[in-house]
Amino acid sequence: MKYGYGNSPAGFIFTRVLAAFALVLILPAVFLATTTAQEPSQPANVPKLEDVLAGMDKSAAGFTSVAANLEYTKVTVIVNDRFTQTGKIFFEKSGGKTRVMIGFTQPAEKYVLFANGKVNLYQPKIAEVDEYELSQRQDLVEQFLLLGFGTSGAELQKAYQISWKGAESVAGQLSYLLDLTPKSPKVAAQLQRIQLWISPQSWEPIQQKFFEAGGDYVISRYSNMKLNSKIPDKEFRLPLRGKVRTVKPQAP
Repeated sequence: MKYGYGNSPAGFIFTRVLAAFALVLILPAVFLATTTAQEPSQPANVPKLEDVLAGMDKSAAGFTSVAANLEYTKVTVIVNDRFTQTGKIFFEKSGGKTRVMIGFTQPAEKYVLFANGKVNLYQPKIAEVDEYELSQRQDLVEQFLLLGFGTSGAELQKAYQISWKGAESVAGQLSYLLDLTPKSPKVAAQLQRIQLWISPQSWEPIQQKFFEAGGDYVISRYSNMKLNSKIPDKEFRLPLRGKVRTVKPQAP
């Protein structure tokens, strides 16, 4: 079976999907040629790290959801290979629970759903759903989800060493770059470090870059973001068509 997000269930779960969300999230995610940050004209009053973390605290207090367009690129350094997928992401936090749906439309239709302690990968082309139980990896899942949306600065500081990199422009938008190093050895075994580009308008990430332990990396960029709107439940259901086989690969 070809997973399309790495060479093993572990790579898929921890360094692709959750990075993309976070999945996400993950898994999760994210585009060298199209997302290289450029130095903008520095604003008159560049905030300090404490100001950015305080802004994230304020945003997290009222956060419920985000819907956005997603561009997700996996870079394999040793062969200089770049694979980009585009689609939409729906991310919701409610009642202490998180739901994430990523629907890719290009270059192939593919869906990733994170909910109820599981990740489901649906590939319509082969009429198959791969289902992964994450209950035994909950500590890692929770730390990866901190890399997504609705995370407070205080939560981020507990899990990561944070370096302040100043202001940068992403697709013409001013952002503040944070460089994160995981405090947990388990997380560091999957992600060496992470970069978050935080918007001063929303105090949410508009771009993420995930450096894997082996040197490869993933970049996720978000656009047309809609914050804190009610997302219909149907957006968190896999759009299964016809007869679909469900497979439950064993996670290592």
